[in-house]
Amino acid sequence: MEAKAVDPTEFRDGQRDQWNTAATGWRRWNDLIDEGASAVSDRMVELAGVRPGGRVLDVACGYGEPTLTAARRVGAEGSVVATDISAEMIAYGRERAAAAGFENIEFVESAAIDLDFPADTFDAALSRWGIIFDPDGEGAAARVRGFLKPGAKMAIASWGTPDEVPMLAIPLRTAMQRLGAEPPPPGTPGPLSRPTPEAIGGLLEGGGFSEVEAERVDLSFEWQSPEQFVTFIKEIAPPVTALLAPYPAEAQAETWAAITEAARDAGGGEGPLRLSNVALIAVGRA
Repeated sequence: MEAKAVDPTEFRDGQRDQWNTAATGWRRWNDLIDEGASAVSDRMVELAGVRPGGRVLDVACGYGEPTLTAARRVGAEGSVVATDISAEMIAYGRERAAAAGFENIEFVESAAIDLDFPADTFDAALSRWGIIFDPDGEGAAARVRGFLKPGAKMAIASWGTPDEVPMLAIPLRTAMQRLGAEPPPPGTPGPLSRPTPEAIGGLLEGGGFSEVEAERVDLSFEWQSPEQFVTFIKEIAPPVTALLAPYPAEAQAETWAAITEAARDAGGGEGPLRLSNVALIAVGRA
């Protein structure tokens, strides 16, 4: 049977709703996320050539990363425009920026494909686990390339293969096995949809970027217990909650319990759960 094509408008509308809902969880868990993922933001800013005084575009910035990392690098003489499809995530990003004392960040609510800036506006562009969720990632990348100065770079991030990202694979695999659910059709955007250097680099190449390179970054996240891990996933991971949403409440509860047991097995029992994961970063030149 031929896979059903993704309707871009419908898909983006769903993404907007899901991330608006998840914003509450990102408020709660931002410290844990920052601690685990800061190495990716730091490396992206470095690879994109973000420098003091520069003007940077962060696409699908979520709660404000690598926005804040870039704003720190460009300093008071530079600026960052941070964009996202979710009004609630943008609102939290503004709060974080204000709390950190940044006055060089402008937040814009917009899907990546709808962004509109003059040519040669930006010295660098970034998208950490963001543009990979767009149903036309290559088209969005091409649009961003049009806003960059000649020779400027864009750095984007994705996750590795399921075996390399237990933080996501444990809940997704367990849920699919428990519910008998089919995996998303090939080509469906999501956190694991660009899991190799060729796949994440291909997004930039498809957007017209040249000299594309990709590399791996190892990340570790730690929770106090398997139960805390499951609460974390429930509150910050729309791809998992969306998978369970169509099922009755009893089936959902049983599935979350199975995910808790799978996490306990992965961590070797009770107590803290530490999971090592692989992120991918690709960079290309406009």
